[in-house]
Amino acid sequence: MIKVIVAIKKNPELSVADFQNHWLNQHAALVKNNPAAQRYIRKYIQCHTLPSEYDASGNAAYDGTAELWFDSVEDKEKFFSDPDYVREIQPDERRFADMENTRFFVTEERSII
Repeated sequence: MIKVIVAIKKNPELSVADFQNHWLNQHAALVKNNPAAQRYIRKYIQCHTLPSEYDASGNAAYDGTAELWFDSVEDKEKFFSDPDYVREIQPDERRFADMENTRFFVTEERSII
């Protein structure tokens, strides 16, 4: 199983509350109902940064992380190049995330405890 971990920086035009609302409600619904996501993603998790992690200026290292689980690297590549992803999900990512400062890690989990 392959896990893509996405460390997300919010779109600087959004407040933290607006970022979290869009990501949790609009974006999650897009992913959940997208044919490419239904074909390739085995698990999708959002982790929202806690309010205590923001400094006095309202900044945090990252505003959240997402985990996307795939059966294989090939399925991950198929998902991110699928026309359904490119047409529906990818444009929405730019509405709430600062994609230039968002980081993607392709990993294979090793359970320790």
